[in-house]
Amino acid sequence: MPLKKRLNSNVVWFKNMKLYHCTTPKKLKRYKNTGCILSPVRAWRYINSAKNWCKKTGRTIILEFDVKEYYPLPDHKPLGHAYWTPEYIRNWNLINLLVK
Repeated sequence: MPLKKRLNSNVVWFKNMKLYHCTTPKKLKRYKNTGCILSPVRAWRYINSAKNWCKKTGRTIILEFDVKEYYPLPDHKPLGHAYWTPEYIRNWNLINLLVK
C-alpha cells in the first residue's frame, strides 16, 4: 500500500513515538493545573515542523512527550508530520521556549 494511502486511512499505529505539541503560556498553566493535556492531543512528529507551526500561529512553547496510540492528521501538509492521540498526556518535557 502506498505511503500516502496509508497515512489517509484510519489505521491506528502502536509503536511508541515522540511527538511535539505547540502551546501558549496560558494553556501550559491549565495543563499543569489539571495535571494533563486532555484528549484529543494534536502534535507534530518533527521538532522543525513544530517550530514552523509555532511561528505561524504565534505559540511560544513546545512540549515533548511519548505516546503509544496515534493517528495521522490527513488534512495537514506535508503528510505524515502531524498526528493526534486519544491519550491523556500526563508527562511532558518543556523543550523549547520561543521568543517572539
